[in-house]
Amino acid sequence: MEFTLNTSVRPPTITLTAHGELDIFSARTMSRELRAIRDSGCPRVVVDVGAVSFVDASALGVLARTVAALEADSATMGFIETSRQFRWLCSMTGLDVLFDLGPERVAVL
Repeated sequence: MEFTLNTSVRPPTITLTAHGELDIFSARTMSRELRAIRDSGCPRVVVDVGAVSFVDASALGVLARTVAALEADSATMGFIETSRQFRWLCSMTGLDVLFDLGPERVAVL
């Protein structure tokens, strides 16, 4: 499945929407996009991974590092949609706590 990223800006929030497979190759693209978002100074980032069909540890690492970097800048990152695969891997790695993915509903901001 082809990987795509879409960004929408609605100050003070930037929403990043991913479709397809988040693997070691697409994680690089996502990392560059998240770095550009962070460098823009936007205080709130929202990520939609509801249409992600596969996710690996490299992609989770990018997201975890971004959360830490944004928090150091007094900014936040949350998830508005998550796929079953994403939630499962996050729960297996303990990142569901870092990403604030509750048991019934994902965190919104």
